Amino acid sequence: MSQGMVQTQTQTLAPQMRESLKMLQMTSLALAPELRQQMLTNPVIEDVRNPTEPLISSITPDSRTGKSAADSDMELDFTPEGAAAENILGSEDGHLDYFLGNMESASGDEEAASRRQRLFDTQRSTETLQDHLIAQIPFADLDEEDRQLAEIIISNINDTGMFAGSYPDIEMATGADAKKIDAVRRCVLKFDPVGCGWKDPRECLLAQMDRLEDSPWEEEVRKIILNHLEDLYAHREALICEKLKLTPEELAQALAAFRTLDPFPGRDKRFVSASDRPEYVRPEVHAVKKNGRWIAQVDGRDLPEIRISPRFLSMLKDPNVDKESKAYVRERIRAAEALIEAVERRQDTIRAIAQEIVDAQQQFFEKGFSALRPLTMQAVADKVGVHGTTVSRTVRDKYMTTPFGTVELRRMFTSGLETEGGEQVSKTVVQERLKALVAAEDKAHPLSDDRLAELLKREGVEIARRTVAKYRDELDIPSTTKRKQRKNMV
Repeated sequence: MSQGMVQTQTQTLAPQMRESLKMLQMTSLALAPELRQQMLTNPVIEDVRNPTEPLISSITPDSRTGKSAADSDMELDFTPEGAAAENILGSEDGHLDYFLGNMESASGDEEAASRRQRLFDTQRSTETLQDHLIAQIPFADLDEEDRQLAEIIISNINDTGMFAGSYPDIEMATGADAKKIDAVRRCVLKFDPVGCGWKDPRECLLAQMDRLEDSPWEEEVRKIILNHLEDLYAHREALICEKLKLTPEELAQALAAFRTLDPFPGRDKRFVSASDRPEYVRPEVHAVKKNGRWIAQVDGRDLPEIRISPRFLSMLKDPNVDKESKAYVRERIRAAEALIEAVERRQDTIRAIAQEIVDAQQQFFEKGFSALRPLTMQAVADKVGVHGTTVSRTVRDKYMTTPFGTVELRRMFTSGLETEGGEQVSKTVVQERLKALVAAEDKAHPLSDDRLAELLKREGVEIARRTVAKYRDELDIPSTTKRKQRKNMV
């Protein structure tokens, strides 16, 4: 054992940069309430577009006196016989509000109560798996920083319960190291339903082993999960029996216990799939043609137009304001300036990256998806002068209006293949041609992957058989055997 000093270099992100990256990844619909929350906590920020409105009661004059309710000393009589109650109950909505408000005190018969209960029972839950997991964070043994990390991790869990995110992306956004992220993720594994957040199927199944606490086959099931999952999926039961020294009958009982575990805990019937929820898309980028060239315009109408209040700026110059108050105002102004700068940087980054995409895909806006050229995120990053992950964050969940409808920015990126002439043709174009070849084939003698690759090569597209198979899978085109249709024997 010895002590020593070691000098190392580590890359960390300043809090302002982390906030900028977080904003960049958010959609305008998600960012708007976040900004308004910041405005509520920082008194020096004003919304230029939507200034604070005075209370209606203070600006609506009384029809008889010309005074507002705030200026009047008259007490309103809200007893059932009073004038105010008479005015309220004079409308249909008023009657409804009155009786709903007194529903708790109404006795009601059992049949009516039963009808109400049946109505409530038939209402479909709109809670997603992610909603359910996030609601459990306050009850977990996590500090404030880890709770925020847990929410980010849960947002990366798909509807099956699998963690589909990236540790490096979360590290970049939060500053937490991989060890901390993994520890919080393993804590989420214990949430209800147990096993959500798994990266390896074994994690999911082992997290549910408490269900088999009283089972005589608990140890065998654990060994199957740890050492023989691949054998089980390949139906090598004889090998498992040999390794675990079990008879076929004993293995059958162990597998019966194994099947009580759920490899996809997120598919619980209590939750609605996030994909089943109506998805509201607000395009942030609009492709507009000007002087024969398509340009990208960024829409910022959803975001509040924030500025620093002149009243607080004048306080810094007021000799009657004490030093302590000035120090507070100065600190709040710095925070406001950082927020405004982060929003402006976000908009500028989206504009620059969107314009580079539009420049690279000018033909798409004239001819459609068949004219997409090969384009990678790294190529755009190099042109704009940002990191590749910045492009990935920018285009995430962002949409653009085009002559061919509203398109997700990610769809503008596509890998490519080289033709005999040395030109690049996009993956989308090759897939469209592949679909056309399969659609025109003889169903009794469908084209094999080798034959499809050969036909594409004749058209000048250099493509391997395994690439054809990959594209076919992505297009949900069955294999040759499954596509074959046998003619009826006469």
